[in-house]
Amino acid sequence: MVSIRVLVLAAVAAAGRAAGMFDGDSAVRQLTPTNFDLVLERTSQPTFVKFYAPWCGHCQTLEPEYERAATRTHGVAKFYAVNCDVESNRGLCARYNVQGFPTLKVFTEKRTKRGSRRAVDYQGARKASAMAKYARSMLPSLSTKLSADGLDTFVTGTQLPKAVLLTERSKPGDLWRGVAAHFDRKVQLAHIVNPDSATLERLGVDKLPAIVVFPEHTDPSVAELYTGESKYLPLAKFIHATAIARKPVRQSKAQTNPVALDVQQIETQADLERVCISPARNSPVPILCVIGIVALEPEFEESRAEHAQVVTVLESVLSGQRLRSPHAPTQPNSNSDDYDEVEGDSSADDTSEPSPPLRVAWVNALSAAGQQVRAMFGLSDDLPTAVAVSPRKHAAAPYHGAFTRANMLDWADQCYEGRGMRRIAGELIISGKQEAGHDEL
Repeated sequence: MVSIRVLVLAAVAAAGRAAGMFDGDSAVRQLTPTNFDLVLERTSQPTFVKFYAPWCGHCQTLEPEYERAATRTHGVAKFYAVNCDVESNRGLCARYNVQGFPTLKVFTEKRTKRGSRRAVDYQGARKASAMAKYARSMLPSLSTKLSADGLDTFVTGTQLPKAVLLTERSKPGDLWRGVAAHFDRKVQLAHIVNPDSATLERLGVDKLPAIVVFPEHTDPSVAELYTGESKYLPLAKFIHATAIARKPVRQSKAQTNPVALDVQQIETQADLERVCISPARNSPVPILCVIGIVALEPEFEESRAEHAQVVTVLESVLSGQRLRSPHAPTQPNSNSDDYDEVEGDSSADDTSEPSPPLRVAWVNALSAAGQQVRAMFGLSDDLPTAVAVSPRKHAAAPYHGAFTRANMLDWADQCYEGRGMRRIAGELIISGKQEAGHDEL
């Protein structure tokens, strides 16, 4: 007969394992309703999510296998967990129809019209080798195959920065495919098989494989050659630092001019570039662009008055914003994924002054630009309204609520921290005003 003392010790040990599930230095990160959508939507790597309860024996048995699968697929797939025993997480577990523990869902690169990733039930063996094999089989091929002649066209084709693998292999390996999935919708990746000597010389490449990053979509001559190890983390850090978190050339305080800010109208793509996209590309802090949408019919006094009121609120949002320091956290420290290990922490050697993170503009809902902005972000017909856009993260969030200074400042702060932001499906492009045509004679 097993003694009571042995049973008590076993129960204590089991409770300790359950309480410490995926804590500390685990390769598996915990998700909550606060960070779940944000974390999943900013990557296209195959993503396992384990819905579990700490007291569940099968969950405890699965833990080391799940942990090993996460370690083996680092850079190729992501592994997360949701504790359904936590009261605040139960709605999230119900959302995915979790009826038993553990439940394993795998989120693919395929997305709904709203940008959310589609999930499938994992039905395979619950062993590390099986889960790792399945994750690799789900890894999408998001790198475009190019010819050397098509390089410049690829670089200038969209507004996103680019990264290109030059290789002798007929197909890129899992490392490059994993990097491409990690940076999906933020950096476009491609590969050139057996590039000619002229291309290699132009890019300063003397051996293959080689990786070149093109941070400026307007200038194919601006290229950065990667010289680090062929490993996921240093490569991802290089691409992030070179293509996404690019720092402007520092100036002395005597040379630095204060940022002149006012609420500007957006009518064309050039306006959008000037007000939102270019500041985001060159600012030492992440920039959030708040665009108010209001119907303006100048011939009607009531419409002019409503427009003036909206602009007044937008001006108060602009003047009331909090200054942000470079490298300050832009979202809650949720320990939710590996973006910290990719982005790193360079705040220790930074001496830049806090900067205004918001740019504020308005667009006439009745104009061509206004209609395109509303369609692009799926905004309702209720006016006035607004949308917050992060060009650097390629994400946006619509505004819901009374159009007041206090409400909008609180909303803008939440958006700046990443809450409520969703990936933008397409490019930030509006055609704007159209030139008046001529009648046929």
